[in-house]
Amino acid sequence: MAFLNVKGGKIYYETAGMGKPLVMIHAGFLDSRMWDEQFRIFSRENTVVRYDVRGYGRSNRPSAAFSDYEDLTALLDHLNFDKTCILGVSNGGRIALDFATVHPERVGGLILVSPGIRGYKGSGPEEDKLWEEDDKKFQEQERALKDGRVEEATRMDLDIWAPAQNPSTREWLWKIASENSDAYRNPPNNLQKSPDTPPFERLSAIKAPTLILVGDRDLKGMQAIARGISKRIPGSELTIIAGADHIANTSRPEVFNELVGSFLKKF
Repeated sequence: MAFLNVKGGKIYYETAGMGKPLVMIHAGFLDSRMWDEQFRIFSRENTVVRYDVRGYGRSNRPSAAFSDYEDLTALLDHLNFDKTCILGVSNGGRIALDFATVHPERVGGLILVSPGIRGYKGSGPEEDKLWEEDDKKFQEQERALKDGRVEEATRMDLDIWAPAQNPSTREWLWKIASENSDAYRNPPNNLQKSPDTPPFERLSAIKAPTLILVGDRDLKGMQAIARGISKRIPGSELTIIAGADHIANTSRPEVFNELVGSFLKKF
């Protein structure tokens, strides 16, 4: 467990295990604790790193413009990882794609779980319709935040993004999300700067083996984004996980761990 000074702040990270490096990046409304089980399992055969993205967990909040992928670059440089496999969920997937399209030579493998991406262009009106019902939920959440009902907005996040969790994992995710509720009041992404060229336009630059995972209980729009990304990354593999929501590693951990474990053994 340690802190790394980065431009304009510091980030918290943990390492465990020996072997080929694997860096895990958490989802936007959580922190690195969401990886507790995977951190333990995958460190048996890999050097595993998990960290808190700027503005979450024990990393400090940004006070000026910063770049998530530059923070990741600084962490990999500090650890002397010339090439690594990167596993990112949601916003963590967005950070992984920011990094992979700028530094493709440093990516040995890429595992994207319901990834976000800058510059995404959908297939048209039919795909736009996939978001209509969920947009209403997002609007309700925005109203709750404007009214100062942060706890309610946090629970809405769980309802939207994590509906397939069992009571135990839902309570665990609620604990993590509620302890990161400051990010709702002042989102770190407001100060985050991605690469000048939108990563969606540069996906063909990614040559590393890529596994894309998405749950069939995730938002329909997110499933469409996963398919769109898969079509643009040469040789990528897309797998739909039955019964999994946006946070697939806790909603269907056995299947998730098997898929990721099998992918890692290819290297």
